[in-house]
Amino acid sequence: MTESERRRLVEEHLPLVKIIALKIVSRLPAGIELNDLIHSGVIGLIDAATRFDPGKGVKFATYASVRVRGAILDELRDLDWASRSLRQKIKEVEGAMLTLEGRLGRPPQEEEV
Repeated sequence: MTESERRRLVEEHLPLVKIIALKIVSRLPAGIELNDLIHSGVIGLIDAATRFDPGKGVKFATYASVRVRGAILDELRDLDWASRSLRQKIKEVEGAMLTLEGRLGRPPQEEEV
C-alpha cells in the first residue's frame, strides 16, 4: 500500500475515531478530556493504516476500530495511577461494604469489613 493510500484511509476514517472516543469518554470521570482520547485514537488509526493488509479479507473500518479503541484504552491505562489488580480489590472491598451495610442497616466498621 502506498503512502497516499494510507493517508487517504486515515483521512476517510477520522470520524470513526471521534465516535469511538465519545463512546469511551461517556463512561469515564469528568477529568478525562475528549480531545486527549481523540489524539490517542488518531495515533491508533495511523498505526492501523500502516499495518493494514487488504489481502486478509477484512474491512479497514473493522480493523481500524479495534486498533483505535485499543490505543485509547492503552493511553487511559498509562494515565491511571492504580493497577488493574488494585482496582479489582477496591471493587471487592466496596462490594463487601455495601453488602454489610444492607445486613447491618448501618455503615460497617473497619473491623467488620
